[in-house]
Amino acid sequence: MLKKTTIIAAFLILTSAAKATAIPARTVYENDANSSAIELKVWKGYGLTINLMSTGETIKQVWIGDPSRFAFTSNGGLCPSSGGDSECAGGKATVIFLRQIDPIDFPVSTSGDGSTQITLLTSQKQYQFKIVPATGNPAYTSLVVKSDSDRPLPITRPRTPLPLTVEKPQSAPPVVHQPSPPPQTIKVPLPQPVAVLRPNPGTTLDGAIQRNDANALAFGLAEAGRKGQVKPGSTTWNKVQDAIKLLRRGKTRDEAISLSQVDKTTFNQLLEWGQL
Repeated sequence: MLKKTTIIAAFLILTSAAKATAIPARTVYENDANSSAIELKVWKGYGLTINLMSTGETIKQVWIGDPSRFAFTSNGGLCPSSGGDSECAGGKATVIFLRQIDPIDFPVSTSGDGSTQITLLTSQKQYQFKIVPATGNPAYTSLVVKSDSDRPLPITRPRTPLPLTVEKPQSAPPVVHQPSPPPQTIKVPLPQPVAVLRPNPGTTLDGAIQRNDANALAFGLAEAGRKGQVKPGSTTWNKVQDAIKLLRRGKTRDEAISLSQVDKTTFNQLLEWGQL
């Protein structure tokens, strides 16, 4: 019995230790990574991975401003510093692993804290991060760059309906019977011709609905921009603008979503905001 209790206690200790050593990953989105300088710490003995798998991009080249304190490897081939696209066709790198190394005496200017800049050139854009050497227990060991279309929209609370006020019916005034007037001859006017209004050529009910959807989507996008949920000029912003144009050209909601490649959940959420 004592041996069984000891085994259970040891198992609980190992399980707790495994949970305690789990290190969370840091997440940023494409637009944030391109528009602002992000500082990354590389802890000694742990290193740091920069993961672009979620964006679907391929890393072509990597440059470190001061290579005397950091080294890197990749999960695929990079393009040579000199060479044409044919030599780079096989490069499939999507993850970079950075680690600290013992300082090397290079004839380059270094910062006082050992920080420098790393540049990642992908098949579509360029990323730049400030990397700083650190020691101790790391707060994160991985940076995951995600597409702006993966950014979750905030959950909006439903509006509280206003309380209904019920008016008490007023008592009807007493009915006073008046003597009936003598019968009169009532002349019934002849019916007048009714003018039938016809819609303008090219105007349909579906077209009006699609223009209303386009206006609602535009209002919803403006509200999301005001709240900072969708940044102007971002990938999601441009896709929604394309969807608005398609709706105004007479396309249905499904056609606008398919042709603009906007996320359907984002489309419906913005449409709902614009209709409130």
